[in-house]
Amino acid sequence: MDARKGAVISVLLLIVLFFAVNIATDRALRGARIDLTEHSLYTLSAGTRNILRSIEEPITLTLFFSEDLAAGQPQLQSYGKRVRELVEEYALESGGKIRVETVDPEPFSEGEERAQRAGISGLSTGGAGGQFYFGLLGVNSTDGRETVPFFDPREERFLEYTLSRLVYNLDDPEKKKVVVLSSLPIDGGGMAMPGQQPPSPWQIMTELRSMFEVETLDPGAEAIPEDADVLLVVHPKQLGEPMLRAIDDYVIGGGRAIVFVDPVCEADIPPGAEQNPLAAMQADRSSDLNTLLEAWGARVEPGQVAADRQLALQGQGRDGQIVSYVQYLGVRAETMSDEDAVTGPLSQLQLGVAGSIVPVEGAGTAFTPIVQTTEESMLLEAERVSFFADPRELLASFAPRGEPLTLAARLTGTASSAFAPAQEGGEEAAGPPTPGAPGAEKRSGEINVIVVSDVDMLSDPMWVREVRIGGMTLGYQQISDNGTFLINAADNMTGSGDLISVRARGSFTRPFTLVNEIRSEAEQEYLAEQQALEEKRRQAEQRIAELQRARPDEGGLILTPEQEAEIEKFREELVATNRQLRDVNYNLRKDVEKLGLQLKIINIGAAPLAVLLAAIGLAGFRAARRRSHRAQMASRRAS
Repeated sequence: MDARKGAVISVLLLIVLFFAVNIATDRALRGARIDLTEHSLYTLSAGTRNILRSIEEPITLTLFFSEDLAAGQPQLQSYGKRVRELVEEYALESGGKIRVETVDPEPFSEGEERAQRAGISGLSTGGAGGQFYFGLLGVNSTDGRETVPFFDPREERFLEYTLSRLVYNLDDPEKKKVVVLSSLPIDGGGMAMPGQQPPSPWQIMTELRSMFEVETLDPGAEAIPEDADVLLVVHPKQLGEPMLRAIDDYVIGGGRAIVFVDPVCEADIPPGAEQNPLAAMQADRSSDLNTLLEAWGARVEPGQVAADRQLALQGQGRDGQIVSYVQYLGVRAETMSDEDAVTGPLSQLQLGVAGSIVPVEGAGTAFTPIVQTTEESMLLEAERVSFFADPRELLASFAPRGEPLTLAARLTGTASSAFAPAQEGGEEAAGPPTPGAPGAEKRSGEINVIVVSDVDMLSDPMWVREVRIGGMTLGYQQISDNGTFLINAADNMTGSGDLISVRARGSFTRPFTLVNEIRSEAEQEYLAEQQALEEKRRQAEQRIAELQRARPDEGGLILTPEQEAEIEKFREELVATNRQLRDVNYNLRKDVEKLGLQLKIINIGAAPLAVLLAAIGLAGFRAARRRSHRAQMASRRAS
């Protein structure tokens, strides 16, 4: 065999070996991962791994993704790959309990029909392109079904939580139980005037029953049902000590709770309010659970109302004009936690006369705000907003505190009971024990509680609007995310501890921060120049008006020499400033384009050049070794 044939065979063997090694590595190391991202974005959390390893029955996940319609849209293609890889990661981590199937629902195909039957939402692409599908169907061995109708790329932070929740629900398909304790008739019934219908259930209760098994509990009860998955406390007003102890025991014992309290609950309408409105206004409409909350690490400021100038909702004043009501808040996404699964997906909440929640110093629990005001906020005395407060007066006396107020918070960690333990003989100590005295050690446990300082946000006017035609109610239109907030909270709290621990991940997008900084600095300079221009224009116009008023022939059309000189000066300033603005715009483009050119040179030129230099250096090194070897061989032959 000559050298040429040997070289050809060697090259062919290397090619075959290359593909063989890649195929074998892909199969043998399929589950191997090295995550070098800043927030370990592609590594499953410990909670998710625990959920997947504890699956008892087989689960089938069917991913619907329109490959062809996603072509040419890098964001969808990238996210589609991300979801597919994560679903496959779930299957690998489950030890064979999860089976994954991928379907491309092409237009008018069997796959599209399957997607529609599964409840996957199709988005129109315009024209005759058909519907774009990107969702997931999960089925367990008992025909339980869970779906993700559409994977929104904007919700990528919650992708792992969404998938883990779906798997958890399929592995534990029984409806969770929510026990509702309230002093308000939120489930209908209650007292009614003669000849009137009793109050109807609040719409929020209808929403809860569509997702959970719901049981209402009378405030006079003395125990929490043992099968409660989460306790929902709404407006706990004048609860007796037996119920307070029951709630405390439930939470300290590991039960999850969602608590809504209010400094001024406008939905708390006392009997006879229509006959005596003044007496109704003077009635105590506050509620708190500070007896327990302070032991758990938080306190709702008594008699204080949170007000915010930036978040104030608009309404008609006494004179019919639109005015801002600082005590009614339209909370936006930027003041809600985007790391908590309860508030992360929300856009807006509407709160009416909310309170302020603060952490207790020295508490062993973690106090995590999930809904806050802006820094343009302050605390008002509850009496100021209870008796037909003038919104303009509140605005005129508004003094921002310069830091946000917490409207909703999550309490987690180890907490002690609010009550002393039982004494000998079976009797319970009244109040807190004396430090160092026998029995002073209180019961403690891991808690998970969400506290909200407003009850009115659950009432119908704050989040739904009735749709009626011809006196017939057709349904309800959602006007805020208040209902979704409670459903998310209950859904999150009824999950396992592993599921609750799966929170939002960091951002998967990597913005061009240096480009944004350059652009921001240039835009600030541009804005400063623009404001200077406007100021010059205002001064010139003011000067012209003064000269016009000083004319002896008021209203004349002929300009005086002073006016002509002033206008000419203004025109020169305008031309000069416009030239400066053009220079700023040019510098903006120049700096960004310069940076882009540098990146292109590095990516396109420097990297290949480095490889080329390395190759030349390696070739030179080998050539030097060959020359050295030949020299040594020649020396040996000569000797």
